[in-house]
Amino acid sequence: MKTYKIVVLGDFGVGKTSLIRRYVLDEFSDEYRATLGVHLYKHADTLAGEDIEISLVVWDIEGAPLPSGQTKRYIVGASGAVIVGDMTRDDPFSAMWSAADMFEEALPGRPLCLALNKSDVAVIESPETVTRMKRRYDCNAFETSALTGDCVTPMFHDLARSILARGL
Repeated sequence: MKTYKIVVLGDFGVGKTSLIRRYVLDEFSDEYRATLGVHLYKHADTLAGEDIEISLVVWDIEGAPLPSGQTKRYIVGASGAVIVGDMTRDDPFSAMWSAADMFEEALPGRPLCLALNKSDVAVIESPETVTRMKRRYDCNAFETSALTGDCVTPMFHDLARSILARGL
């Protein structure tokens, strides 16, 4: 079983760690602790509805308003990315655009997906922006909730399928 590196990118406090912990450990904590640097989570999984086993090393990268030089170094060698935005914020998309552009520039042709996080407490105010992002990055978007677990595993499975389809 081959191991794939997944990076999770987004601004501070958007729920990156919570999404990862929900996927890898099936747990949620409402205690916020900012990630400093990077934390790694290894997870073996079987894609839903298929007999395909995958091994993911998920890199939980510290948030930043704009992607930093350090963030760019962390993404080297990634097979795919999850770009996370907090839908309770006034402007959840500008940081998502920056992170997605940086990832695509560094690793052209690698798949990414969009996590429209905190769907349990927010409604997407700008579905047309989501549509533009999906078209621009040729990706899927998921309304996720680390609290309830909604769409978290399907999102990671979708990204894994995209990685496998591209033979990465």
